[in-house]
Amino acid sequence: MSLSRLFDNAAARFADRIALDDGQRQLSYRALAGRTNRFGQALLGLGLAPQRDHLVSLQNNASTLVEFEIASARFGFARSMLNARAPAEDHAYCTQLVDAAVFVFQEKFAEQVELLRAQLPTVRHWICIGRAPGWALSYEDLLARAQDRAPAAHPLPTDVHSIYFTSGTTGRSKGVVLTQRNWTQVVTNFMIDALPRIARDDVALLCAPISHATGGLVYPHLARGARLRILDHFDPVEVARLLLDGGVTSSFMAPTMIQLLLQGDLGLAAEKLRLKGLVYGGASFPVDRLEDALAALGPVLVQGYGQWEAPILFTTLQPEEHLAGLAGDGRILHSAGRAVSFAQVGIMDDDGRLLAPGETGEIVTAGEHVMREYHRNPEATAEIRHGQWQRTGDVGEMDEQGFVYITDRKKDMIITGGNNVYPRQVEEVLYRHEGVLEACVVGLQSELWGETIHAVVVPRPGFELDAASILGWAHERLPTDRRPRSVDVLEALPKNHYGKILRREIRDEARARHPAQRAD
Repeated sequence: MSLSRLFDNAAARFADRIALDDGQRQLSYRALAGRTNRFGQALLGLGLAPQRDHLVSLQNNASTLVEFEIASARFGFARSMLNARAPAEDHAYCTQLVDAAVFVFQEKFAEQVELLRAQLPTVRHWICIGRAPGWALSYEDLLARAQDRAPAAHPLPTDVHSIYFTSGTTGRSKGVVLTQRNWTQVVTNFMIDALPRIARDDVALLCAPISHATGGLVYPHLARGARLRILDHFDPVEVARLLLDGGVTSSFMAPTMIQLLLQGDLGLAAEKLRLKGLVYGGASFPVDRLEDALAALGPVLVQGYGQWEAPILFTTLQPEEHLAGLAGDGRILHSAGRAVSFAQVGIMDDDGRLLAPGETGEIVTAGEHVMREYHRNPEATAEIRHGQWQRTGDVGEMDEQGFVYITDRKKDMIITGGNNVYPRQVEEVLYRHEGVLEACVVGLQSELWGETIHAVVVPRPGFELDAASILGWAHERLPTDRRPRSVDVLEALPKNHYGKILRREIRDEARARHPAQRAD
């Protein structure tokens, strides 16, 4: 099975149903198939070859971004989506990494792209969605001149579907090579374990970047004849309106997005919603805020845990497990759930030995969701492979029931006075403070202790925080070896374009503000 066959089957079954709605126009399944046929044929007409020539796209969420994905998958072109919120130097680096031959972009990015052209000699064709500058081809003109003809053959399961880019929180992004088989497994995992009740009358709201995990909603919903409602960016007021009045049944959001939805008086209440499944992930969700979300939205939350190297989720915490956590076993709410149906998950020590329940080690996973390789980086690929298992870089444990508890990123561990402390162990306590919106914990250098624990917090609107009060509050609730010795209160935490907190940058800035403590 391939993504091409999946879409072709859906287009035949649901031809006259609405597939895409971006607020400006609606496309039926038949029209979507026709436009992707034309785009694919236009690429072939330019002399481009599937699996040889790589495509990149720079777009905000839009129906044309979904067209780009489907056309690439159907005609067998490997593609990459650049995150529109990333800086221009990241766009240049990622495009260079894959030796892109085609660069598709929206008109709003034309000036930025023009400045990049000299850095991207492999790009042979620039294609603009909207009014095209003289050096670019018009997307709509290409489609108008091309034939509405399906690809002659379906891609092979082993063909490269896409190259994604790691978030780069610890250095330069790496290219993650995913095959058609990998992505077919992603779709299967969503349809069986994350959103098993998708029906043809459903509406999926795509309000986080399609270039990231939200893209996982596309094929599962198209396979069922459902509608994709696309927002070009996340706006809490507009999202709330669509949840209340737009018939939305499913979505993917980061925990921060859900919290922003609940902060305003937007009238959200479970009994007013059609929502059947809201997948969240990408960051930790403080348990008390999670309880607020369940109260407001109902038993519809599904946590997904994964990474681009093993996309998009290989564990899930199901709605009924959220309820069980509220009703009694609250520890479950601190977990990332259990392995999805077609994935293996384990805990491994540094020597490659799988550990027993309750033992702490590195989370590993195996299955057809696991990436093929890091692009042109065999050394990095070898570092995270151990036989069939792939290392995640996350430290955690698994209980007797198979629930996975993520302690933290392995490389972020703080060693203070000979004790190993993971930032998340401290951050989860800080998030219980009613005035803390965000928290990040890092290690500061100390001649006496090796490292000391330092916290950086952002106050919630309407609250004033100071270092002394946070230190006192934390000391009452944390064991001695986990207590912060210093605190900074900031207006905001630095984040990358995916919204992930840049812990390394916070650590560097904190160490500059607080020089190493001398032993004397």
